[in-house]
Amino acid sequence: MYTCVFQFDPINPAQRKTVTAMLIRRIALVLACAGMLLPQGLIAATPPPVKKSVMTDVVLGSRSTLVGRVVDGRGRGLVGRTVRVHRGSSLIARVKTDRTGQFTVKNLPGGAYSVTSGSTAQLIRAWAAGSAPPRTAAQVVLVDQPLVVRGQDGDADEDSEGFLGMSDLGLVALGATAIVVPILIAESDDDAAPPASP
Repeated sequence: MYTCVFQFDPINPAQRKTVTAMLIRRIALVLACAGMLLPQGLIAATPPPVKKSVMTDVVLGSRSTLVGRVVDGRGRGLVGRTVRVHRGSSLIARVKTDRTGQFTVKNLPGGAYSVTSGSTAQLIRAWAAGSAPPRTAAQVVLVDQPLVVRGQDGDADEDSEGFLGMSDLGLVALGATAIVVPILIAESDDDAAPPASP
């Protein structure tokens, strides 16, 4: 049996260059294998969603009254919610919803406003009665839904993905590859000619 012992001499520039090149090749190979095994969704950068502000036309009622309703995702009125009406950065009015989720803001001149309640906001253009365009809404409807945050949880369902978004089988394959690839590289390096004796 033939055994070869290689002693690395950091002063020798030829050995240093050879060892550095071998190390770079091995790291590149491991990264390439890991890149093929990782789910592509983890690697790809997803752009943030673009929210477009849409201004809704609303006709004011008698005595320049803005009427609206705050509902949940199922259309049920939300009781006691605070509704704020802003014009630019100025707070114009703050009112509470009644038992049906309805609110009214009196003596509101026509113009652009931001109406907010909880986690929802809507830009409106209020029109005086008689000056509104055809098919203008008579009230504002704000849909206030709780914020849903999706993330990882220790008590995940069985159908959910594991660490790095991979299934258990994918994690085992990644671990086996991380072990086998360096061994195969080391074995292939043993086939090279032995280094010259010092």
